[in-house]
Amino acid sequence: MRFDLNGFLSELDKVYAESTERLEPFLQSGLAEARSCQDAGSMLVILNELMGYYRVMSRYEDCKKTIERTIRIADEMGLQGTVNYAVMLLNVGTAWRVMESNEEAEDCYDRAFQIMDRELKEPDYRKAALYNNRSILYANTGRLKEAKKDLECAMELIRVLDESEIEVAITHVNVGNICFGLQELEEGMAHMKEAVGIFEQKKGKKDPHYASALSGLGEAYFRTNRLAEAETCYETALEEILSNYGENDYYRVTLRNLELVRSTIKRVDAVRRQKMKGIEISKAYYEKFGKPMLEAKYGEYAERIAAGLVGEGSECMGYDDEYSVDHDYGPGFCLWLTAEDYEEIGEKLQKDYDRLPGEFMGFPARNTTKHGDFRVGVLSIDEFFRRYTGYSKAPDTETADGLAAWRSIEGSALRTVTNGQIFEDPLREFTNRREKFLQYPEELRIQKLALELGKMAQAGQYNYGRMRKRGDLGAAYLCKYQFICAALEAAYLLNRIYPPFYKWKMKGTEEFQSMTDLKDGLIELMELRPDMEAAGADQSEAMIEAICQEFVQELNRQELTKSKEVFLEIQKEELMRGCR
Repeated sequence: MRFDLNGFLSELDKVYAESTERLEPFLQSGLAEARSCQDAGSMLVILNELMGYYRVMSRYEDCKKTIERTIRIADEMGLQGTVNYAVMLLNVGTAWRVMESNEEAEDCYDRAFQIMDRELKEPDYRKAALYNNRSILYANTGRLKEAKKDLECAMELIRVLDESEIEVAITHVNVGNICFGLQELEEGMAHMKEAVGIFEQKKGKKDPHYASALSGLGEAYFRTNRLAEAETCYETALEEILSNYGENDYYRVTLRNLELVRSTIKRVDAVRRQKMKGIEISKAYYEKFGKPMLEAKYGEYAERIAAGLVGEGSECMGYDDEYSVDHDYGPGFCLWLTAEDYEEIGEKLQKDYDRLPGEFMGFPARNTTKHGDFRVGVLSIDEFFRRYTGYSKAPDTETADGLAAWRSIEGSALRTVTNGQIFEDPLREFTNRREKFLQYPEELRIQKLALELGKMAQAGQYNYGRMRKRGDLGAAYLCKYQFICAALEAAYLLNRIYPPFYKWKMKGTEEFQSMTDLKDGLIELMELRPDMEAAGADQSEAMIEAICQEFVQELNRQELTKSKEVFLEIQKEELMRGCR
């Protein structure tokens, strides 16, 4: 009796097209028949199909057993070194990759590549498939350049092959994902659109990779704030995944992405409708739910608990808008406890906090990420301040050790623990510590100001022009960047305001009481390109001098220096003499 492999594969195609529920029984039945016919070659083909089925269904233990059986049969057949053996290694490597066994996956891919590189001299789908799959492994392990190189090789092979549209589309999906990893968002979106277009041109049941293209395009739309289009992409992707595989891990991940998009849409709508800042929403949420909960369940502790919203997040500085709502945003507040109280009731209070209503004023529950899990909830006062500054209390300003401790604390960290709003603090323990962190030592402020002025002089007034004249545009750009960073730091020091996290430093200048035009000047300086400026008429150098003149005027106005010299190294020296 002879096993009809061609007939089996033809019928298998029909089963794939009609029902996923019939796949496993059909494959197992074919495997048993091939074994009874002692047809090892057909068994190997069916095992490869079964391995892929278990892989996409997330049935990993069954997949591992199938891998062992497949390799054993291939070795018994003496296929080592053949293209068929390489294809088997490719399939096994992909299974290992999906199961996150990266070392095993890379070993299989490398062995397959050695065989294919030796045996396949003409463009071939199988080698392109190897490049595509190995690139995903490289991407998963952070080797994006290697991943991109493999994809380029795959695309080069595929484009010259007949009837390769689907493989081209799959490669576009993979390139798009690499682009996202490299923050090349527009290029990634273009690849995903190309892939979706190819898949949608095909009539009948779509290729399973269509869902990946839709998910990738959905991600691109989400990142560019095109939320309605992102929602549509994820919805269609879910339908495709469910149709092909059922509710597997990929389905659940895609569902979470869709829920995030829908939650973000609701948040954006709520922000536009309510026209309230995050801190106002948090205070209203506390008044409506938090305060009554404390009074009802923690009466003996209520007068010892501080409530408010302070710390990380744009809403703590009042900078939040509709673009802030995609992560770590929504109704929530902080409850700060002394170390003793936190030890006694912290865990219980956190559980009660977690039971508060999720939705409020149209806002869904706060969408906390792994990076934002310390922003709201029940917190120890000691741990809160220590987490950001390294100290549970502000260091002593009267001792050398205390000044050294102050010097070690970043300005942005000090801004983090002193921003936001305290709604209530009967005990005033949190308030008092916070106020101490606002009292930055004047001696250190002047020293830091002198340091930043020196940086401005060196990077902007001295080195920028020299680098530009030498034609070293990269160095010129770096000098300009250093000048702008130092100017911002110096301006915050002159305004006696702690600087926020770097992405908010320009926005924060809107709070300045002095040097209020600095932001416009710095932005104008940023937009001037050294390579576009005529020799001898460098606009950037003129702008740098104008900005430095503003600093001299402010230093004189505050009576920190008397010199009118625009070269800031002179101003720095005068400041330092005043500190000695």
